[in-house]
Amino acid sequence: MCEIESNADVTGTGIRASIYILCLASGILKTIIKHFTTIDNYQDFTRSLDSALQLQGLALLFTAIYQTFRTQLTLFHAICVLHLLSLLGFGLTARGQYGTKGRNRRFVLLTSKFLIAGAFLAFAGYIWATAPSFGSQPECNSTTVYMVFGVSIIATNVVFRYVVLGLMIATVMGTAIMMMCFGAIGACMCGIRRKDRIVRSDDVALASHVLSKIRFDNGKGKLAAIQSEIIGVVLRTGVNVYAIVTLEQTIKRNDVGPEEREWSFGQVLAIFMLVGVAVEVLSIFLAKMDAREKQKDIDAEQAAGRLQAVQLGLTAGTELPERQSTSD
Repeated sequence: MCEIESNADVTGTGIRASIYILCLASGILKTIIKHFTTIDNYQDFTRSLDSALQLQGLALLFTAIYQTFRTQLTLFHAICVLHLLSLLGFGLTARGQYGTKGRNRRFVLLTSKFLIAGAFLAFAGYIWATAPSFGSQPECNSTTVYMVFGVSIIATNVVFRYVVLGLMIATVMGTAIMMMCFGAIGACMCGIRRKDRIVRSDDVALASHVLSKIRFDNGKGKLAAIQSEIIGVVLRTGVNVYAIVTLEQTIKRNDVGPEEREWSFGQVLAIFMLVGVAVEVLSIFLAKMDAREKQKDIDAEQAAGRLQAVQLGLTAGTELPERQSTSD
């Protein structure tokens, strides 16, 4: 089997460990934090976690694209990048709310999402279309193995490549059709021109605010909501675990250089990105503890005030008969 040259900055141990921990912990932490803190703190934490995941995925994507242009990326590492991106996701997410989302902000965010998604699709399509001759070691491509449901498949297999490309094309076409349908519905409801709009931006913002404040008062409703959240977390975690196991099997089935296991600066930096998420979680728990202590102090002050009022009332009640007896 051909030995694949190492590329620790793309699929090193530290990179993979950081991605695995973030992906597995994200769903669990979101569910716990949602029931532990206020809705505003939960939204801040969600944006922070999504930003950490998507920025790391975006950095990985553009690192792979850059190395592809420089003919420094092998087919094996390109496939690993696609696999890791399916775990991470990629994009640009602001950590702060910064007021309401106006037209300019929505346009910029939507444009950036389309550009990043287009870059990913072009990169993935180029990999599978040119798999036999892709990368810096085309002589190793015919022996590069990719694991699918525990089955070893040669990455340059024609049927496998066409199936992947067909699924990509079907996904793009389905997404485009759905966007056109929703766009047509939105145009009918909101109007294309400002004066033709039936639903204004203020109405949409108000409806979103009202929906975000909905809470279940019925015990059965709360139980059903919690059960659905738990099922969702279990399913997402199961999918992530399967993806992680598949990637690790793919790495073991291929002959990769020993330098792949060495820790580099980029891998240490990826591990320390977890510290930011840990600080966010710790801050939420400490804020909850501080709020409880503050509430205890307030309750103690109120109790002391009520006790003092009762004592003053008793004192006034005893002084009044004494004054009456003195006047008599």
